[in-house]
Amino acid sequence: MTPEDRRSFITTLPLAELHRHFDGSIRPETLWEMSEKYYSAVPGLDYESFRRYLEWDDKEDKSLMDYLDKFHVPLQYTQFYDTIKRVAFEIAVDAYADGVRLLELRINPLIHRRAGLSNRQVLNATRKGLQQFQREHDDFQSGIVVIAMRSHGGNMAKILLREVLGEKEEYHSSVGVVGFDIAGPEAPFPPLLFKDAYALARQMGLGLTVHAGESEGPERIWEALDNLGPQRIGHGTSAGRDPELIKRLAADGVIVEVCLSSNIQTGAIDDLRNHPLPKFLDAGVRVSMATDNPTVSSTTLSREYELAMELFDYTEDDMRRLACMSGDGTFLGAGWLGGGRQEGQT
Repeated sequence: MTPEDRRSFITTLPLAELHRHFDGSIRPETLWEMSEKYYSAVPGLDYESFRRYLEWDDKEDKSLMDYLDKFHVPLQYTQFYDTIKRVAFEIAVDAYADGVRLLELRINPLIHRRAGLSNRQVLNATRKGLQQFQREHDDFQSGIVVIAMRSHGGNMAKILLREVLGEKEEYHSSVGVVGFDIAGPEAPFPPLLFKDAYALARQMGLGLTVHAGESEGPERIWEALDNLGPQRIGHGTSAGRDPELIKRLAADGVIVEVCLSSNIQTGAIDDLRNHPLPKFLDAGVRVSMATDNPTVSSTTLSREYELAMELFDYTEDDMRRLACMSGDGTFLGAGWLGGGRQEGQT
């Protein structure tokens, strides 16, 4: 297929995204507008220079630290209720325009509280923004996955869960919290530290996912499976080095959230052609294609599908299977709308 053929075909797929971070998905133009409003005295800064702080640059950026640096600027602006609500709404708009009809948006409330918001207020603002868009588009579903940072420890994760209980999906008419995740440095904070937090999240009825095996080896994924019992693993790239672990993922029905562009930029893999995605699929591991951080990675979900087709010579049937697996793995209680796009949808 030509690139044009691939792009045209992907527009027919029912896209679902289960791994997209709030602070890595903000429109550069929105942040620039806020920068002009609040920091217009900064000398010598134009829009293109500003974007350099937000988006990965293949010529300049080389490491995981370069990738993580892209989150510093957005956090200056996402400390206020109305801003968070606006950003959540715009993330939904952009996802929908790319063909996404089911979106799980991840957010760590604690990092958006510098101006005095509570965890529940951060999540409420996120929920309201998504809900506003969802009311206008009855073919779009969304939910929130709450992230606890590894570096904050297991006790803080439990406190966070108790604080956000009232934002669960079942307590609201539409959008709400549907899942729980941990993220951040893997090496000094093993999954065992969060065993009680995951037990609590399970009691609360939340879906469970874990960032694991991105910056560390397959042992971290084994530990997450044995101690936390997640339904999904975020990234999980190092599982490609462990055939027994791949068998375990397949046997347990655990879904691996695959983010191709992000994985090469953060150094989780050394070459996209060496990504374990084909190994996962060949072994019967369920996967979900995702962007991780579309602004930082300068990508879209449809682009990630296009990359998979291009890199691994996947057929249209392969891609339909991928799209179905992505949607079937959702934590949304309403389930996946599925099916193809209807006439007139963009």
